Amino acid sequence: MVSKFLSLGIPLDAAIAKATVEPARIIDRVPGLGTLQVGAPADVAVFRLVEGPVTFADTNKHERRGTVYLDPVKTIRQGRPFGFPFPDPFTYT
Repeated sequence: MVSKFLSLGIPLDAAIAKATVEPARIIDRVPGLGTLQVGAPADVAVFRLVEGPVTFADTNKHERRGTVYLDPVKTIRQGRPFGFPFPDPFTYT
């Protein structure tokens, strides 16, 4: 979704906020959710910004071309690596 925001011309920092801090503020469930504040949940997604052609599709299969996108590199959930090749965070003791 953030990559689609970028293709619409929204600056990177604003696009990230639209997918993190802004929805978390609306949910208003956990203090610091969607931020990197001290004491906030340790959930972080790390991306690589790629400049190159990309095609986005919506749920109706309409396509839109872009020139930049975010490539996921790593996910940290509850302060621990998550996803392949790492174990599910709920299996930690």
